[in-house]
Amino acid sequence: MAENAAKSGAIGAGSGSGASGNGGGGEDPPRKSNMNGNRSGRFGSDGGAGKGRVNSSSDSADEEAKLLQQGKGGQVVKGVGGTDVDSGGGGAGGEEGAENGDLVKARDGHGVSVIDMADVAGAQSYKPINGKKKNVFKTSYNRVLTTFDITPKAERPFVSLVLITLLLLIVLILLAILWPRLPSYLTKEVCLEAECLEASKQILLWAKPDIDTCRSPYEWACGRFEEKYIAHSLFGVNKGEWNFDANRDYEETTAAYEFISKLPSVAMTFSTQAMLKKLHSICTTVETVSSNEVITSLKRALNDLGGWRMLPGSSDPYWNVRENLQKVQPKYGATPFFKLGIDVRNAPPFNYIITVSEGDLGLPSNEFYTLEEKHPIIQAYQTYLKDILAHLVAASTIQAQEYAKMIYNYERRIALDVMSVLREGNDNATQPQLRTLQQLANEAPSLPILETAQAMFKRKITENTQVLVQSPVALKMISQIITTTDKEILNNFVMWSLIRHMVPYMSRNFRLSMQEFEKVLYGVQAKQPIWHFCTKVVEQWMPYGLEALRENPDLIVHDRTDRDYAEQHPAMDSLDPYHTSKLVNEDRIRYDDELVKMIFYHIRDEYKSAVINSNWINEHLTKYITDKLSMMRVQIGIPWELLKNDKQVNTFYHDWILDNLLFVENVPAHWVFAKRRMDRMLDNMTESDRIIAELYPPVSYGARRAPVPDLKYSIGLNMVIISRQKTREPYFHHKYPLAVNFARLGADISLVLHDAINILAEQFKNTETTQPKHILENVFQDEAQKCMVNTLPVTINAARISNSSKLNLYLELAAGSVLSQSFGTLLDKIDRNERIFESGISERTTYEVLGLRNGHRQPGLRKYDAQQLFSLAYLQKHCAVPDSGAVRLTKLLVDNDIPETEKFSLLWHQVPLLSSSLDCSSSSSFSSSTAGTGGAAQNGHCSRIL
Repeated sequence: MAENAAKSGAIGAGSGSGASGNGGGGEDPPRKSNMNGNRSGRFGSDGGAGKGRVNSSSDSADEEAKLLQQGKGGQVVKGVGGTDVDSGGGGAGGEEGAENGDLVKARDGHGVSVIDMADVAGAQSYKPINGKKKNVFKTSYNRVLTTFDITPKAERPFVSLVLITLLLLIVLILLAILWPRLPSYLTKEVCLEAECLEASKQILLWAKPDIDTCRSPYEWACGRFEEKYIAHSLFGVNKGEWNFDANRDYEETTAAYEFISKLPSVAMTFSTQAMLKKLHSICTTVETVSSNEVITSLKRALNDLGGWRMLPGSSDPYWNVRENLQKVQPKYGATPFFKLGIDVRNAPPFNYIITVSEGDLGLPSNEFYTLEEKHPIIQAYQTYLKDILAHLVAASTIQAQEYAKMIYNYERRIALDVMSVLREGNDNATQPQLRTLQQLANEAPSLPILETAQAMFKRKITENTQVLVQSPVALKMISQIITTTDKEILNNFVMWSLIRHMVPYMSRNFRLSMQEFEKVLYGVQAKQPIWHFCTKVVEQWMPYGLEALRENPDLIVHDRTDRDYAEQHPAMDSLDPYHTSKLVNEDRIRYDDELVKMIFYHIRDEYKSAVINSNWINEHLTKYITDKLSMMRVQIGIPWELLKNDKQVNTFYHDWILDNLLFVENVPAHWVFAKRRMDRMLDNMTESDRIIAELYPPVSYGARRAPVPDLKYSIGLNMVIISRQKTREPYFHHKYPLAVNFARLGADISLVLHDAINILAEQFKNTETTQPKHILENVFQDEAQKCMVNTLPVTINAARISNSSKLNLYLELAAGSVLSQSFGTLLDKIDRNERIFESGISERTTYEVLGLRNGHRQPGLRKYDAQQLFSLAYLQKHCAVPDSGAVRLTKLLVDNDIPETEKFSLLWHQVPLLSSSLDCSSSSSFSSSTAGTGGAAQNGHCSRIL
């Protein structure tokens, strides 16, 4: 019904003021209907006052309209068009109002409109509503024009101005939303001191900060290292891998050369200063000395050893190997078959003791002799043997080849047999053991070790003298080899040992043959500059004298007869271009030393906590190690009492006389001086003298390499001794960022401390003999062997790598992990202003005094906070030029280490704090927990062994 009414109904209205409806006798106000009809509807008009009439085409529609009028009369309601309508009180008026679209009331009292009715009936919406909205907008618009008194002519410019203003407002809002935010790091203050600029320069010289750190960490940290090496003055000259340490060594050698070259020449004969100048000057003559002179000198030494059968007239049928072995090391320092040295006993009373180990061979590691004979290194070694023989003897090619083959095969026999017995032996086969010389003579009767020791040392040596033997089973095997060797081969081998020992200091042609061999062995591409070679000789032969003068320039003597003395004296500060600070008086804090102490004691305390928290270490060993760590001290440089005047240093070298004519003659002369030093070390020494002996040992002794050059843990003193070379620019300065100093010197200290813990574990086994055997085992070495099996990169065969290599890698990874944690805890202490309480640190040393609380960022590296800068500087310690095959093999076999690029990757993945500090998830797959038996070995990595 409602649908039919909506479709057929027509509404009539007047064309004037609107239609009126009758209701109750009163006349309704004028209104107009806005109700939409269908197409059949029409509007009528009576001249403005006529009545509107609605014609319905359906009775049902009328009935529905009537039902809507059942409200009470007299109420005014809203019409559909928005006008007021009187609903009336009578039936007739109500009916007519309903028919004309008026609002009516239902019985329940609520008004109902025609719109409601149309909605119920499913009718269409009404257009007059939209029209009303448009009218409101137009009314508002006209009102605005009237308010601002806008004329029709100015209407368009006004509208344009409003639109432009709105557009500008929208642009400003968008810019405020989309304007790039200033990174927080750009609001940080930047350090602009010269030392900060230098530190940033060093880091940016190798890094590529724009590279994606997480995707290419090595390229990010070391991307420019190789290109800088190509432009380096030592490009292709380095013997081995060119890495951070090699570059650091070059910088230190360059500084030492500049210092030596600027030392004033003085007439004093027994002056350390004069000896330094003289030694360096004589050394440079090796490139110009006559070969005949060198050969004459060498043949004199060979004849002293009974003569070499390869030389004409030297076929002595009575040549005795025992007699000549008693002379070759004591007089010349060559070490065929066995080697005597001196080391510290790692057991009470922790004194110096004579050591005995296997002798040296032509190749630097026994592992080289496992290579096939066609290998380039083996071929190059045999060529080297033939060339040396040709320089000494006018031998035929066939004879030279036979000689080379004989020497190589004999060395190979010694190497392989020794390696075999060491592999087949138990753990004690590779552990140093105490023996008396008589016991050793019984085990290795062919080796005259007792007689050689008596000839070498001035102190009384008897059959009951105890010695520390590196491997008794190895010496026993060498003794058996000698008894089954022809005298001719023994003669050739002993003489070759002496020749090989002298070659580096001989004339040009001998040195060139050696360099050709090293090209293949080490990957050397160019000849070493003579200044570099001779400076290294001075550093190796006179390290104490050189460092004493550098640490206290006041010891430098000026010849007052020199008319330029007045000009030279004020300029002595420039002698050391990398470290101009002198020793200070007692009233002034030496900031470099104080910062070194602060770093050392903090890392030491962190190691104590790490050992205590490692519950896989038994409590007896834990207590022993932590007690030792608590008492451990640090010594920086040469003790002050030895630097007060030049008398102390001059006395040290007073019994060494240099040969001015032939540099090769200084080799045995220096060996005599080294032996006297070893004699003094076997006697009682003061602590200061012992520090010098530890820091600058007379010979390189011990089977394991020192973890860090110029930094050592002293077993007897329970002290870490740090050379001043480690505290000089460009490696260290107290004004460098703490992150850089911690990543460099702190890393060295951490590695030495970790190695010291391993030494203390061995010491515990040698000291606490009453404990059960399983408690005395060195758990650190055991863990190192376990965890490295699954940690080594796939490019390295874990079965071929030596145990010492695994131990060195374990130390590197574990020390790196502890170091990273230590730096974070030190930053927390600085934030809390929590002092490091240690008697070695001056009371006046505070974080403010050292500039550690300013929080300044580095120029050029401003986006990196302290932890991120530490990670970058630490990773740069493992930058290296990609290795050739020869360099890689030599690194593995000689240094017992892996290439630095591979070590970089290991550290990145195995030390989680490095990558996490840079917001990388590379290490997320590695567990950070080491709790439980076995420590990190169960997880297959070594980064959290402590």
